[in-house]
Amino acid sequence: SSGINAENGEFKYFQYYYITNNLSQGIRMGCGTGLMKTLMFVFNGIVWILGLVLFVVGVVVLVEGKNWNDIVDNKTVPVSVMLIVVGLVIAVVGFLGCCGAMKQNGSMLLVYAIILGLIIILQCVAGILAFIFSDESEEVVARQMEKFIKTYTGNDEVQTDHVLNLIMEEYDCCGMNNYTDWNTLTNKMDWVQANVPDSCCVTMSDRCGWGYFDKDITDKEPIHQEGCLTKFLAESKLDENVKIFGICAIVFLFLEFIQIIIACALRNDAKGVTA
Repeated sequence: SSGINAENGEFKYFQYYYITNNLSQGIRMGCGTGLMKTLMFVFNGIVWILGLVLFVVGVVVLVEGKNWNDIVDNKTVPVSVMLIVVGLVIAVVGFLGCCGAMKQNGSMLLVYAIILGLIIILQCVAGILAFIFSDESEEVVARQMEKFIKTYTGNDEVQTDHVLNLIMEEYDCCGMNNYTDWNTLTNKMDWVQANVPDSCCVTMSDRCGWGYFDKDITDKEPIHQEGCLTKFLAESKLDENVKIFGICAIVFLFLEFIQIIIACALRNDAKGVTA
């Protein structure tokens, strides 16, 4: 009887150990899964909002930047389109990730992780393009602005003439380096080099800049004499804004990389539950 009692005691101890060990393991797994789901929702919420912000910024850059696309050699178009596409995809994928985490659906979480990986590649490309453009932005704008002046005819219906007039009116400047560009850089066949455009005048009026370089004319309208290149780059903060975009892309990469790790962990956990 003592042997039977010992065996029963051992069995009860093993049963107690098995139940408590599995229970504690289940609690730990449950807490871990719950924490991962919470983190998934938090990061998804942040990235989803930032995705909408990217979409709005992309639309604004595409619409508002149409007047400056010529002067920056259409560099803003691919970046703005990429912002719109990535913003929309992030918003849709964020919803997919939340559903996958909530239902703990392994297939949805796998698709979510793969799409996020593709988005990361796109953002790497966009970030690299942004930093490259920030380094060469002054060179691009200078090249385009000089080309516009060399082909300037004074006809505001010509797109390049219109853009140049807009810049000179907006930034109170004249020419690329300074006002003398109209006497030295312009084509004599297209432009009378004794004149400056009316958009250079402090107070604009019809033909206010005509004859400015004519020494025989003494009564001349005052004009802005500072060049547009430095003012455009400084006041539009083109270089600074492009770098900010590049930094934001890097922050996005960090958040999305964490999301991929969490999604893979939840998927493995879901497989364990299924098993």
